[in-house]
Amino acid sequence: MAHIAVIPGDGIGPEVMAEALPLLGWAMAKGRRVTWEVLPYGGNHYLASGETLPDAAFERIRDDFDAVLFGAVGDPRVPDGRHAEEILLRLRRDLKLGVNHRPCAPMLDALVPLKGVTASEIQLEVFRENTEGPYCLRGETEGSQAIDIAVHTEAAVGVLMRAAFERALELGRPLTFAHKANVLKHGHGLWMRAFTRLQKEFPTVRSAAMHADALLCALVQRPGDFGVIAADNFLGDLISDLIAAFQGGMGMAASANLAPAPSFRCSGLFEPVHGSAPDLAGQGLANPAGMILSTALMFRHLGWEQEAGAIESSVQEALLKGAATPDLGGSLHTSEMGQALRAALP
Repeated sequence: MAHIAVIPGDGIGPEVMAEALPLLGWAMAKGRRVTWEVLPYGGNHYLASGETLPDAAFERIRDDFDAVLFGAVGDPRVPDGRHAEEILLRLRRDLKLGVNHRPCAPMLDALVPLKGVTASEIQLEVFRENTEGPYCLRGETEGSQAIDIAVHTEAAVGVLMRAAFERALELGRPLTFAHKANVLKHGHGLWMRAFTRLQKEFPTVRSAAMHADALLCALVQRPGDFGVIAADNFLGDLISDLIAAFQGGMGMAASANLAPAPSFRCSGLFEPVHGSAPDLAGQGLANPAGMILSTALMFRHLGWEQEAGAIESSVQEALLKGAATPDLGGSLHTSEMGQALRAALP
């Protein structure tokens, strides 16, 4: 039995989640034993109650659920973003979801914005460290000086880098480590040492370290040369947002937050890359594909490969038939797009 915590969250989160939730019922009808519970945590709940993610709620997610299906978090009515930090970042950190996996497999040639490049030429996966770097939320502002502190530990770096090497080995694809160790000598120097050690442990994986700025240029010029990309939290965020464009934009991008060696029952959080996009909320303009494809990633994590593949095939079929929200050049409402993406499910 899989028990899923559903957190629609803020902005367009509830809208895209409404198009993904029918997939849980579909999986149940296919014979999967699954239950789910929608939890209220987000901007509205915080403004009404003062609660972000209470300890009791976190502990229940940790101990009673197998995974979290997450919409988005971020509300302009909470300008310091406190509730977002204490919900999403806490779940990533305290559930020890140290690996942020962001695949990029374009489904339609017309959505690839690169001249002369077809969808089949691009098979990319970013492995982004999920709990440290500049996103550890340490720093201070004092007068005219502001300091953000980046923290990197051997334990977290080792978990991420090993997961990336193992994935590259599994896929038979090259691994590229993105870094700026030429400037960030301490933090990225630690990353470089971990990378070098694992190169020796995985001698059959074609692997190379590359300055992140040069990598961004090369990804645009020759994306087919790359497979798995490993990076710290900050650089991984930037790189994965760039390659989302190869799929048709942020609305198409899915992600998984994973614990390779789970410490708790809840071992994954699955969310679209696009964030809460408050400027689009309530207008029916949001593309639910990223949320639906994130649900497919969750199914695969649960061992439901057949259902995951069926969802991905259904999305591709809908795109081939011209289904498109405004971000893809079409005019479908969010709910119409959701129906189109689910239409080919067996």
